[in-house]
Amino acid sequence: MATSTCYSPLAASLRFSVLSLSVFSAMNVAAAEQLTNTLTEKDMEVIEVRGIRSSMAENLAVKRLSSSVVDAITAEDIGKFPDKNVADSLARVPGVVIDREGGEGSTVSIRGLSSDLTYTQLNGNFIASSPGEPSRSFDYALLPSAMIASVEVFKSPEARLDEGGVGGTVLMHSRKPLDMEANSGVFNVETTYADVTEDYEPQFTGLYSWKNDSDSVGFLLGYTRQQRTNRTLSGGTDANVWRYNGAQPSDVNGNAVNNSNDWGAVTDANGQNYDDIWFPQVVRSSVVNEKREREGVQFSTQWRPTNRIELGFNYFGFSLQQQRSESHVDMPEWALNPDFLTGITLDESGTIVNGMDYSAMASGVEKDMQLPWLRGSYVDEESTSDTFDFNLSYEGDNFTARFVAGKTKAKGGPKESWQAAYKSSNAGEGQSNVENASQSAAWSISDDRISMQIDPNTLNNLLAGVGGGRDAGSSNSSFVRSTLAENYYQADVDFYVDWGILTTIRTGAKYRDASLHRETGNNFFLDPSFDIAAGEASAGGITQFDSYQWNNGMPAAQDVFNSAGEGNIAGGFNINLMPTINWHKYRDYIYSNYVPYTRIEDNFVYDIAEQISAFYLQGDFEYSDLRGNLGVRVVQTKTTSASTDLYTFLLDETDDETGEPITGDDRLIEQYQLITQQTTDTHVLPSLNIAWDASDDVVVRGALAKVMSRPDYGDLGSQQRITFVSDEWAADRAAFNEQPGFSGSGGNKNLKAFESVQADLSVEYYYAPGSALGVALFHKKVDNFVVPLVIDSQREFAGQAGIVDAGTITISPYSTVGNGSDAVSKGVEVFIQHAFESGFGIYANYTYNNTNQADVTVAGEKFAESPLIGSADYQYNTSVYYEGDSFNIRASYNKRGETVLGINSGLNVYQDPYQQVDVNAAYNFTDSFSFTAAVINLTQSESVTRLGKDTDARLLNTSYSGRRYYAGFNYSF
Repeated sequence: MATSTCYSPLAASLRFSVLSLSVFSAMNVAAAEQLTNTLTEKDMEVIEVRGIRSSMAENLAVKRLSSSVVDAITAEDIGKFPDKNVADSLARVPGVVIDREGGEGSTVSIRGLSSDLTYTQLNGNFIASSPGEPSRSFDYALLPSAMIASVEVFKSPEARLDEGGVGGTVLMHSRKPLDMEANSGVFNVETTYADVTEDYEPQFTGLYSWKNDSDSVGFLLGYTRQQRTNRTLSGGTDANVWRYNGAQPSDVNGNAVNNSNDWGAVTDANGQNYDDIWFPQVVRSSVVNEKREREGVQFSTQWRPTNRIELGFNYFGFSLQQQRSESHVDMPEWALNPDFLTGITLDESGTIVNGMDYSAMASGVEKDMQLPWLRGSYVDEESTSDTFDFNLSYEGDNFTARFVAGKTKAKGGPKESWQAAYKSSNAGEGQSNVENASQSAAWSISDDRISMQIDPNTLNNLLAGVGGGRDAGSSNSSFVRSTLAENYYQADVDFYVDWGILTTIRTGAKYRDASLHRETGNNFFLDPSFDIAAGEASAGGITQFDSYQWNNGMPAAQDVFNSAGEGNIAGGFNINLMPTINWHKYRDYIYSNYVPYTRIEDNFVYDIAEQISAFYLQGDFEYSDLRGNLGVRVVQTKTTSASTDLYTFLLDETDDETGEPITGDDRLIEQYQLITQQTTDTHVLPSLNIAWDASDDVVVRGALAKVMSRPDYGDLGSQQRITFVSDEWAADRAAFNEQPGFSGSGGNKNLKAFESVQADLSVEYYYAPGSALGVALFHKKVDNFVVPLVIDSQREFAGQAGIVDAGTITISPYSTVGNGSDAVSKGVEVFIQHAFESGFGIYANYTYNNTNQADVTVAGEKFAESPLIGSADYQYNTSVYYEGDSFNIRASYNKRGETVLGINSGLNVYQDPYQQVDVNAAYNFTDSFSFTAAVINLTQSESVTRLGKDTDARLLNTSYSGRRYYAGFNYSF
């Protein structure tokens, strides 16, 4: 199936104005060669111009010649993509919003829809990426931008394009050897520095292409390697933790949405009761450190044995290795206790808590405060993606036939995964006297920032052996791995006809066989004397209770905490002291004293298999000044999903007589249930695109189509996890306000595929060489969009002998996903691009998006209303550049409006408007050798999320990933 409209045979019959010729003369050589191959009746001189103006002129040419609604990005020169990351470049396309991870673009959303609804392809086919937790979103952090020659963003579909992009389709095109000069390529060496890491790290890229003199055989080899340390600083409240303890707000059915039975009045040490207030259950400061090593390999070869036949083979291999550590300082729910809570401050409304103070001596006697809660995790993981494809094309007298067969496979997950937690007090250490490493603590929210204050002697006390109770229940070594694979086969035939207005009849078929396996495992560490064979032969096998942490094996805090607190808190939150775990010490201690044992949890997996068959018929037409395409795509998806759901019954934590922790089945019981479901869906997807060359300078476009996307893997297949807390368990944890009853989370196997009927209308004015402006209107009616929910779920329960009777139970809270219906996303896009003769230029666009409040249902029951998840009110991008003979510089400003992220406690979660400035510059010593530099996030912008739109006071999270600098040398030949 073809992947580009830019160079189709239709272009040969277009009437080119002087402006068109000027635009194409500004293209790079490879693009101009492709164009002249199609314009056989034109005798056009090709003038090679490299750099920013060249690529922007080419972007404009792709947009103008397309019969569909398309935006494009092209490399400025061999190996020089406009940004360090393809996603960062896409952020400047009208209507595109990107999500960043560690300050780097990771996923792409189009026109206000979730990134899961953006379908990304490489050379016309799906490319698998899986960072452990599987997703349909392509992880752009995995793909080196140096391998990409151009990117097209299709906002209106064509029947020949693969289905799957309700938001839009991103087609990335790699370089091909027969399109490049013989013995050409690039070498790039670069270093990077970030204010949050204060590290200098290298990056290397190399690309070499060869072909013979007759242009019949060629090969291309590319390699890139990058080392990078990312550091993200965030402060806020953990997910799902804002509570309301007054007269409950209600959902659309009049049901209480925030579980008032769980929390009564909050009482401080003075006996002051606080009711009818919102308060965070957990307040947190977090630092995430990631050390990444990214490698990418590309090998492409082409062979033209005759003028009619071409064969090709492509291999793309990407790997991303990372060591990730997280450090948290938490003020958890057990802090809401009059034995510790000395004061509460409220916002101006008097209904939202924005600060709390704690003291171990609040009751007049030192109590076991146990906070701050000091936690962390360490993960050593690797993600790989390998894609092979073989392609064959045949040029007949009046037709072109193509065949492609390929396989893409991604694997991801930890090699090691650790979690550990310690408490400020000596809780659980078997000591009769109470010792607190921290005598006091406090938190507050002001100026969109979490601030924490803990006893400045906390770390010294921990290192001296005071406090530091080991929390076995929050210390484990579980992990998630996944494998995603797809085999694909496609055949296409384009017939060039002269049937009235029809110029080309395109038809083809594609079959895709995809499979996903996600598994959970545990690394247990056993005493050297433990009989592994006997343990495996026992009824329950080797379990977590045989591991070190449940057998007094956790290292003492004084042996594994760093001697100094976390430093260089450049944003995200404020804290006076942040103790952290030294993971090298922790691991060395465990490996020195215990034997590792890995168990893959056969009863805790999910699998999804999809067989997708598609057929399309499309006609390209031209009449006078009109051109376009009309077609239909029919696709059938057979889906088999299977997951092992888990019910956990927490029975009793501590022996009432001895005070010792209870283990085994007396502590908890786990039950698994395999759930399998099969569905078959057929979608008929018509599409119409039409472009009218109203004059030599004006193009008017219209598009109408029906599109679909499949639900995300995790939303569809994720296991249901239901936890029951008994009265005995809750009594043992009364100080922690843990409440009896059911809670849980899980996916939704009944999710339907997204469907959208959409229309586009635009006008574009190409008023000068390399310059244009335009306006576009779009309208999408989306059904079956997916919304994250936190709800109260009532269901019939079969009972658990001796624990819970059969009958109706309430699971609260229950985190899941539901389908929304009758959502409307409509808006306008405006863009302008202008190149001045002086070398200056500007590109700007603005997108306004308006979405309605749509119904959200679970199992046919309406639970809430929500706008489209991922939708932003507006987006504005502008780039200003100067390009001289030896020097060029570009500054880019990107701003995204308030964005809807989901539903929590009956209220929408919103991300505040986000803006960022990036600067790129280069100095050319020669035509081939240049010095390059860049600053990413010059403005040191932070991401902020909140709960509800009625106030700014319910802060959920602030996050800062730093300002990053790049400098290097680029040699192209």
